[in-house]
Amino acid sequence: MGEKKRRAAAGLISFESNPKAARILREAQQFLRNQQLREAKLAFERVLQLEPNRVDALRGLAEVALKVGIVKAAVNILAKAIALEPHDSQTRQRYAEALESSGEIEASVREWQQLCEYHPENAAYWENLGLSKQYIGEIADAKHAYVKALELDPSLSLRCKMATLISPIISSRKAMLLERQQMEENLDALLTMHQEEPVLDDPMRAALWTNFYLAYHGMSNRTLQIKTAQMYRRIVPSLDYVAGHCVEPCRIDGKVRIGLISQFFYNHSIGRTSRGFFARLSRDTFDVTAIFIAPTVQDEYSEFIKQHADRSIVVPQDLHAARALIAAQKLDVLFYQDIGMEPFSYFLAYSRLAPLQCVSFGHPDTTGIPTIDYFISNDLYEAPAASSHYSEKLYLLRDLGTLSYYHRPRLPEKPKTRVEFGLSYEDRIYLCPQNLFKVHPDMDDLMGSILRRDPKGKVVMVSGKIDRWTELIRKRWSESIPDVVERIILLPRMVSSDYLTLIALADVMLDTIHFNGMNTSLEAFSVGTPVVTLPGEFQRGRHTQAMYQKMGLTECIAETSETYVDIAVRVATEAEYRASLRSKILDRCDRLFEDQRVIEEFELAFIELLQRRRPKLV
Repeated sequence: MGEKKRRAAAGLISFESNPKAARILREAQQFLRNQQLREAKLAFERVLQLEPNRVDALRGLAEVALKVGIVKAAVNILAKAIALEPHDSQTRQRYAEALESSGEIEASVREWQQLCEYHPENAAYWENLGLSKQYIGEIADAKHAYVKALELDPSLSLRCKMATLISPIISSRKAMLLERQQMEENLDALLTMHQEEPVLDDPMRAALWTNFYLAYHGMSNRTLQIKTAQMYRRIVPSLDYVAGHCVEPCRIDGKVRIGLISQFFYNHSIGRTSRGFFARLSRDTFDVTAIFIAPTVQDEYSEFIKQHADRSIVVPQDLHAARALIAAQKLDVLFYQDIGMEPFSYFLAYSRLAPLQCVSFGHPDTTGIPTIDYFISNDLYEAPAASSHYSEKLYLLRDLGTLSYYHRPRLPEKPKTRVEFGLSYEDRIYLCPQNLFKVHPDMDDLMGSILRRDPKGKVVMVSGKIDRWTELIRKRWSESIPDVVERIILLPRMVSSDYLTLIALADVMLDTIHFNGMNTSLEAFSVGTPVVTLPGEFQRGRHTQAMYQKMGLTECIAETSETYVDIAVRVATEAEYRASLRSKILDRCDRLFEDQRVIEEFELAFIELLQRRRPKLV
């Protein structure tokens, strides 16, 4: 029996396709190509009324759902199509991509594995398997998939992915150092390749990424970041874009036109630390543009930003289009709220879109990108040799506890109890609620020592966004601190109001070393929870210390690993001492919130830095 007859006998297709359905399907596909999404949806639904098991109509209906942002619906539709035709590679590929978009990364891994089994000769499937394996932290498997892809298609994009392969969850300090060594060797190889080798046209289409996880290693990343930027500039020449107004000799003859840009202008750590700029920057001096990177999220934070900016624009994740839209604003200052947290703004930052381009603490690591002129930090955040940590020129604001005009969080009217979190009042709670990729292996010994010192102690953390991350870090703890690993509790992820409540319920909060909390420490201080911190060499490990210095408190700032453990155990076990600390924090924490001096310091910085970039301001 032929394949078509077999499928018809199984009821998967009509042996003789309904002519009317075929005609409507062609119309639906044309509507989809023309972005007439409502018409396309109705037409695909009519086809499915005539032929309920028609896979191409299901796939078309899923495409409509994806285009209007109903990702879960698209996943469900494609799952039905897969059940009807498991070996349809086009449908399975779209299903894998939809699963990724919906955040079901581990499910998407299984789909890419299936595609690689069905089509082992397809380099793109192996590459996507490598990407998804890398995302969930299975780096050995990711490397294997990339090698298979390279054997089939030795492309530059694949070589770049291999060069920048870094684990989200560090398995050990030794493994981390090896990954960094291999990364530098691979970057050097790409930087010395022959000039006649082909170049890439679009880093987004090639699915290139940033070195996001380097920031959590507790080491200087300046060299690796600079070499990465050199590699990308060499193999993606289109990155070197310069807006017309940046090459023309001109002077500011009115307000300073400043644009603030991020993909995270919503209820996100960046949205929370950025929104004050839009409301508080002086409108006598500054004209403020909010630049949202699509896809946008509509919530109270994004609405606040839109309402308080002089204007807001949304740029698509298309570098050519985004450059044109931003260049049309003729900005004097482009202030990136984060660079390195996602690929689009990272690659956009290679363009010269304003005479002054700067970044600050949103992702507190140097970018390596030569078109970012300044890293704006704070004298309380930086060690004496800090300028050597940055490829940008370092500019220090003065005497600030935080680099954000931060609105003080408030507990919900009816906060949850410990019991509702599954925690006991008999236990002493050492809370470390940071993302799991912030938990460096050096933290394991600290937690182990605390738990050994306090038999009633429980270290409470929050599970990873990816289930596999939780499994990987538990595996590490079972090897590094096996005697106490059972007293590390990982709670499910939760809404922000519950998160703040959990912080308030803790006896003490453990600041992650090498990369401190920023939002998290501010949230802790807003409810009076003491945070034990061990300042490091880099800005990202010194945030909490600066907040304490601004409050005039030093009791919870450790000088060594041993004193970190001592302080944590004392705060948790001595109720009177803990109450005294809570009282002091609550009395003084207002110094950290809604501080207009933060805005004034940034305003002075923008004016001074513009004067350095241009000979005269009018």
